[in-house]
Amino acid sequence: MAEVLTTREQIIDKAFQLLLQRGLNGFSYRDISEPLGIKNAAIHYHFPNKMDLVKTLIEENQQVLRKSTAEFMAYGGSARQQLEGLFAFTLFQFSHDRPICIVGALSIDYEELPEEIKEANDRFSRDSNKWLTRVLELGREQGEFSFQGEPWVKAMSILATIQGARQMARVAKVENYLETVFSQIRLDLGISD
Repeated sequence: MAEVLTTREQIIDKAFQLLLQRGLNGFSYRDISEPLGIKNAAIHYHFPNKMDLVKTLIEENQQVLRKSTAEFMAYGGSARQQLEGLFAFTLFQFSHDRPICIVGALSIDYEELPEEIKEANDRFSRDSNKWLTRVLELGREQGEFSFQGEPWVKAMSILATIQGARQMARVAKVENYLETVFSQIRLDLGISD
């Protein structure tokens, strides 16, 4: 049986979809309320202003990533499984009409964002990089990965590659675009498919 979303959850889902499709300045509360068949007042009840909504979107996205990767967020276990978890999360997001990540979506309007939104976005980005750095360190220590350079730089490179790949996959409409990029990342880390 399909899960019934609350009004708040429907608002978040629609806002996230619009943010990723149109950017921060490309949608209004009316763009959310009309398709959902609710009044703007219902959105204002949950999110008094658009920046409250955007901050919630960042926090929700961070929670989804944490939940999706919870079993391998802690130290220990196979670094390869952790990396594959990131790939699986990315594919899931992409296949559910979230072709770019929220960090990328907000980067267009970054200078216009209030400080608290910039801080939330930056925190999400730092947390993601910190997590992947730990995965790469663990993988190198356990002999699962082989790469040159500092793990934190490699983590930044991989995350930037994945973010760019998501955007290109959206435009290119090439089947298995993301999988092809993931295969190259594996190769760069000394992993054979």
